[in-house]
Amino acid sequence: MFTHPWLAASFLTATLIQGVLQGALIWALRHVLETLGDQGRHGTRVLLVNASIIMGIWLLRSFSAFAAETMSVHLSHRVEMTSMLEILRKLLRLSIRFFDRHSQSDVVMASYYDLKGIRAVTAEVARIVLYLSQLIGLGVAAWVMSPKLALIGFVVVPVGVLPVYWLGQAITRAARGERVAVATLHQSFYQLASGMRVIKVNRSEARVLARAQEIGLELHHFLVRQALHRGLARLLLEVVAGIGLILMLTLGGMDVARGTLSWQSLLGLLFAMMAVYGPVIGLIQLYGSVRSIIPNLDRIGAIHAEPAELRDRPGARPLVHAPAIIELRDLRFRHREQVTLDGISARFNRGERIGIVGPSGAGKSTLLSLMLRFYDPDGGGIFLDGVDLREVRQADWMDRVAIVLQEPVLFLDTVANNIRLGRPDATMERVAAAARAAGIEEEILAMEHGYDTLIGSGAEARGLSTGQRQRICIAAALLKDAPILFLDEATSSLDAVAERKVQAAIDRLMEGRTTFVVAHRFSTLRNVDRILVLERGCLVGLGTHEELLESCPTYVSLWQSQELADSPRYGAPLVTVEESSEA
Repeated sequence: MFTHPWLAASFLTATLIQGVLQGALIWALRHVLETLGDQGRHGTRVLLVNASIIMGIWLLRSFSAFAAETMSVHLSHRVEMTSMLEILRKLLRLSIRFFDRHSQSDVVMASYYDLKGIRAVTAEVARIVLYLSQLIGLGVAAWVMSPKLALIGFVVVPVGVLPVYWLGQAITRAARGERVAVATLHQSFYQLASGMRVIKVNRSEARVLARAQEIGLELHHFLVRQALHRGLARLLLEVVAGIGLILMLTLGGMDVARGTLSWQSLLGLLFAMMAVYGPVIGLIQLYGSVRSIIPNLDRIGAIHAEPAELRDRPGARPLVHAPAIIELRDLRFRHREQVTLDGISARFNRGERIGIVGPSGAGKSTLLSLMLRFYDPDGGGIFLDGVDLREVRQADWMDRVAIVLQEPVLFLDTVANNIRLGRPDATMERVAAAARAAGIEEEILAMEHGYDTLIGSGAEARGLSTGQRQRICIAAALLKDAPILFLDEATSSLDAVAERKVQAAIDRLMEGRTTFVVAHRFSTLRNVDRILVLERGCLVGLGTHEELLESCPTYVSLWQSQELADSPRYGAPLVTVEESSEA
């Protein structure tokens, strides 16, 4: 609300006007009733004038209600949009470590579904202001007619409202349980959609259905508890309001009998009290709604409270040129209290092509993540021409690196804009040149709208093979033209034909660049200069293929396992640069 002050001020003004007119309407009705018997021969004219005044008040109140409701919706949507952009900015500033700790479902729920809670809270707060303004207007009208009887309402209403506070806490507890159940159910459906083949092969339909039913029953339990507490709150208030109405009728009737209060004033008071009942019930319902929405904001609050772990240090240096030497010095890193890299030291020269191999869990992808500065090391460091990477501006480093991942990542945009990812201002000619170099242009032109075809990483990319998506990502890396390249098992999920096409594109991409290649298949290491071997987070070998076959048992074991799998699927055996030049 505070981010849109003029809109909020306009809403409050319309709301306050409506509240004043609500009280004025009750007062005007009482005035008409009191003057009915004193109008004489001009009674009809006076009645018509009074009726016109009441009609005018009614129309103004209706118009102000319309304006308040419209601005309430406008304000709530604006607040939701502002909050969404704030969350996205925050998420984009967070380190990769945050996304390692949270599932995709958590991030999606917080970024979209929980933001609806912000819109709902804003709308409910707006309605609360509306009801409060009505209560104030009706309270003033009641006080003018009879301060003594108005006090009954001022005393009775809080008596009914106070216990609702404790019921509201119970609603919040049930809503938190509901949120957990909804998140679990959402994750279950996500797993069902992505794992249907595994479910069918293992005939797990009954088990999946039983688990979904169990979660659904938990969700039902929490929803019923919320409804029960809301119903109890309303029941309690209705009983108290009924007692207050009877008290006012009894005491007011006695005053009418004694002649100290006119029956018109008593009738006006009863109208006011009955009119008050609606806003009070509305407030109770809104309070319950807000209490049930509060848990949805917990996740958003946690994201806002999350520190941005990687920031430029004060006085961070610009990186004008790609480094001639990249050096790892006693590099150490722990993930979830487990050592994943322990004392890695190595030195790489500009233009060198470095393969990175090792058993599963050896720390290959972790090493790449540290070199990309997705994380900061727990010990040692990465140095660019002698300067610690942590002392360099992150934006400059990211401008000089490109990455191709094992799973190609495409965004919901056109093919051209996906290729432009690192160069958003690139001309169409440069985009097409990058696609040709990646060996994907013919397939792009065969699409329905060519380079303007909308694609993405989910259903929108269903018509693209993994190899095609990977070559689009390689085209993006070619267009970015960064001097340092990181390849993280870029061909491990491809078949033999697709691998040959992607490998040819990768070979062109590696030309003239300092390249680090995490490899599962040794066929992807045919053109590397040296190979770095990791085992259990330690550096156990660094050298050429021949050197490692002589000196590194871990490499020999990995190579022998690859030789057993040496088939057309894997392409030609691994050949170093020296061997290929001799050939």
